[in-house]
Amino acid sequence: MSASDDRSAGRRGDLNRPRQTQPVASLDDLVIGQVFDFGTLRLSEAEIRDFAGRFDPQYFHLDPEAAKDSIFGELVASGLHTLSAAFGRIMGSGVFNAISLGGNQIDTRWPAPLRPEEEVAIRSEVVEVRPSRSGRQLGVARLRHTATRTADGVLVLEAIGTHFLKR
Repeated sequence: MSASDDRSAGRRGDLNRPRQTQPVASLDDLVIGQVFDFGTLRLSEAEIRDFAGRFDPQYFHLDPEAAKDSIFGELVASGLHTLSAAFGRIMGSGVFNAISLGGNQIDTRWPAPLRPEEEVAIRSEVVEVRPSRSGRQLGVARLRHTATRTADGVLVLEAIGTHFLKR
């Protein structure tokens, strides 16, 4: 998420801020099909290049000129960066803070690239809820996290995560 998002929120309304979603108090409050909207975010070229230099140093994430010869034809964000930024937005919203116990799996795909300064909408949808069979006060929820370009509606990230949550 660009640091400029929070500073510019006053000029662009609340586009770059998480929507006010009530915190979830228990796994039992989740319903299959329930959707959480977390607003939008953008990654600047500087952020993309910095992340790539540290964690995914491929030329099409680092060098705009060299990226012209890639399958993308231009500089694009690392999928790992897109995932990290989206998950940071979700967890930073506080919606799941009171009940999150971590997770053990995330199946991820990046069907389209994310370019610098492209705005994406972040959402999560409940796809499965399963209380613990052991009688413990916890359970498992599978959530489908997405990032969709707002300009054209193209999905750039789909990550289905298995989350352990308190009841």
